[in-house]
This record gives sequence, structure tokens and C-alpha cells, in this order.
Amino acid sequence: MKAELHCHVKLFAHRPFRPAQLQRRLNRARDMGLDVLAVTEHMDVPDFRGILQCLEELCGRGTGALEWRGLTVLAGAEVSIKEGGDVLCIGTPETVRELEKRLAPVNADNLPSFKGLLDASGDLGFLRIGAHPCRRGKELWKLGPMLKKLDALEINATELPMAGRVQERAKNLGMPVVAGSDAHHWLQIGRVYNLLPPVEKLTAVTLKQALLRGEIVWCRGKIWPVLLKGLRVSS
Repeated sequence: MKAELHCHVKLFAHRPFRPAQLQRRLNRARDMGLDVLAVTEHMDVPDFRGILQCLEELCGRGTGALEWRGLTVLAGAEVSIKEGGDVLCIGTPETVRELEKRLAPVNADNLPSFKGLLDASGDLGFLRIGAHPCRRGKELWKLGPMLKKLDALEINATELPMAGRVQERAKNLGMPVVAGSDAHHWLQIGRVYNLLPPVEKLTAVTLKQALLRGEIVWCRGKIWPVLLKGLRVSS
């Protein structure tokens, strides 16, 4: 199974959300041959709740699971912390909504501390990933051993030259790594992805179990077809 674990719905945070943006990304993931897509918009965008509601309306099937034309969809959020850095919390619409409620209001003037985020999310069953840990101004290494409270560290598609550094640090901390495209434009989905064994019912919990068993490996996607298509297709 191919899983994309870091995808945004909006290209520009300040512009209004349109359902067509989400549909385009879901279709792109399916067309790319992905089996799993985690939608992880920034929790501090003004229309975050509307995005979550639209995700349920488009992908909900009345069973609690999200699905789009054979694509398994996971609800999540990217949460910025006071210390500088970002954490992906992947779960269900219900747990994401509860986390947003516990942290609210989440904005540039009211970001949770790393410990505050851990405490607020600890009982909600999230897969918690340290996003782009090497990014300038958002380096997560400053958190030291506390990073081990997360489930994994991310190799980000925008920072592939630093993949070796992330893997080395993760190894020193005894943590697994996963990859995420950090797609803001729909053409960026699948720049990197994760391979995992077939799972009958894939959830954040089963993803964590696969991580603990060492069954998830990351791969680079085929970027040249994406770049060439981007020259012909508008955003």
C-alpha cells in the first residue's frame, strides 16, 4: 500500500477554501496510485473547521471511516508549537475536532507549547509526526529527548537533501521515519510516499502498529512527470 501522510488543501492560507480544492487533491491522490491520503491542513487557517466538515461530507460513508473512490482518507492537522516547529496529528474527524476544541483558539498569537500539544492529544489515538524537523526556524532538535514522545520524524519532500540527517537523528533517538510531500499544490501530492503491508482496515492506530514493527519504508515519487505537467496546467 502507498500512503501519503502530509497534504494540504489550500495553496494560499489567506484565500477562502473551496470544496473543489479538496476534490482535486483527492482525485490526484487516486490517479497517482496512492492507497492512503492523510489530509493535514494547518489548524490555524481561518476555515479549518469548514475543511474538516467538507472532508466528512465528501468522504464519509456513515461508518466513521473516510473513503474516496477506493482511496482511504485520514483526517489530520498540522499544529504549530510555541517553540517553533510543526507536528502532524493524524486520526479521525472526531479526534481532530476534539483536539481543535481543546487547543482553541489556535492562531499565531496562541500556539500550544510542545508539552501542551502532547497533553491535549495524548488520549486521542493520533499518529503524531514531527514535520520537516530540519526546516530553518522550525528545527525540532531543540526539543531534545522530548521528541521521543512523537511516533515518527518526517523526511519532507521539500528538504530531501537533509533526509540523511533526519534518518541519523531519528536513529540516535530510537525513532522511525516516514515521508511526507507537504503538498500545498495538488500536483505535489505523491512526491514522496510510504510503503506499508496491506491492511484490511487502515487507521492511525494500525499505522502506528506498522511503524513499531518496522514495516513502513519511504520512497521518492516520480517528480519529472509532475513538473512537466505543471508547465501545462494552471493551479
